[in-house]
Amino acid sequence: MNFKDVLNNRKSVREFKKESVGKEIIAEIIMEAGRAPSWVNAQEWKVFVATGNTLDNIRNEYIKLSNDGIKGYADFDVTHRTSWSEQAQKNMKEFIEYANSMNVGPRWDELENSFFNAPAVLFLCVPRDANKWAVLDLGGFEQTLLLAATSRGLGSIPAYNLVKYPDVIRKYIDISDEYDIAVGVAVGYVADTQINKIQSSRMTLDKFVIWKD
Repeated sequence: MNFKDVLNNRKSVREFKKESVGKEIIAEIIMEAGRAPSWVNAQEWKVFVATGNTLDNIRNEYIKLSNDGIKGYADFDVTHRTSWSEQAQKNMKEFIEYANSMNVGPRWDELENSFFNAPAVLFLCVPRDANKWAVLDLGGFEQTLLLAATSRGLGSIPAYNLVKYPDVIRKYIDISDEYDIAVGVAVGYVADTQINKIQSSRMTLDKFVIWKD
């Protein structure tokens, strides 16, 4: 798959097959993600991979907490939609309306709470006392990870819902409190379902590019 095809084929997958992904494949995409640029080569990212019984235990506790109505309390503060820019709110609103038109609402909620049925989740972390540039580095690492997964025929989705109960993650994975669990990335093989037909749009250049000759 050439680079343009990888870019065009990558999308957020919201339902995965129950088929497992080999550890060697996961290791390869993480190694490739490590090629992402890093400020002065700091490379402060850390990745914790949950599969098998560990992931099932985390998933089951998440489902219970969500069903009990426990609000998320991620290591990173969550910003309400109304606090985003006017442009961001417009894009969010249009995407939600589009998703609702697909009639997948109840299934969406169910899948979010069950980690989208993913066979593997990668928790991306940064030192709690790191400077802001480290988060920029982690974003580059995450994007490279997503593209590497796509190049191997894997689906992926980075999601807040995967990290909203950090103490549950730490219960089953030895993640020091010195690290923030920034984002979770679910990976796996894409299920042929209605919810995976959702395809978000992207803005045209005139919406976000300013030319100055």
